[in-house]
Amino acid sequence: MATTTLGRMIQVLSTATLTPSGRLRVPIGQDRVRLPLLALVIGVISACGGPSHPASTPIAKEKSEMRTVVPLVRDLAPHDARPIEVEFDLPAQADDAEPPIFIGVRLTGRDSTTVAEAGDRLERADVGAVVQLERVESSGSAKVGLERSQRVGRDQEVPVALAADGVAPGLFAFDADPMALQEAGLSSAETVSKEFAFAYSPSLPAGRYRLSLRIDRNREALIDANAQLLIAYTWKAK
Repeated sequence: MATTTLGRMIQVLSTATLTPSGRLRVPIGQDRVRLPLLALVIGVISACGGPSHPASTPIAKEKSEMRTVVPLVRDLAPHDARPIEVEFDLPAQADDAEPPIFIGVRLTGRDSTTVAEAGDRLERADVGAVVQLERVESSGSAKVGLERSQRVGRDQEVPVALAADGVAPGLFAFDADPMALQEAGLSSAETVSKEFAFAYSPSLPAGRYRLSLRIDRNREALIDANAQLLIAYTWKAK
């Protein structure tokens, strides 16, 4: 049956001609089956010739938004100021059972100058947040102590403990492990990025964690910069 139908379709196409306007003209004779076959032929041609929509971008974005293993990113909703809550797994690194991580934001783009300028504006925007991190275990959860960077003088920064209430008074420049981001599919050679931290841990045991982060001040600066929440391994100087 399929072979017969295919043969008739070929017959129909062999008698078809193109009009000057580019339309398909098929002579209609006594064979009544040509009408449904013609509709079928046109449908096949339309399906084959229709525009294809690239799926790589939305798929990649969906995968990054679903990722629950460090490193990971989350988009910041423009009109949703509720705390962001993320439960995630922290694997040990090959050379470090208790790797350093940080919690912050990142800017990405294809032009390094544009990204750098946006980063400078963001760093001066006085963005504040409340950061709470817990380790999740079968027996319950336990609060994790974090640190932040505090400027001393003009050019020096020193680590200080994040207050118990989790208040992070500002963003400070930080560097994510670029290889870990690439291996996770979160960066590529065609893009440049700039990272900032609200808080960090110099050494965190592998395991399951829960983050609660509320942007407390100047949230609009993050939205204007198209910043993403970032939880990542800290880059280690060799």
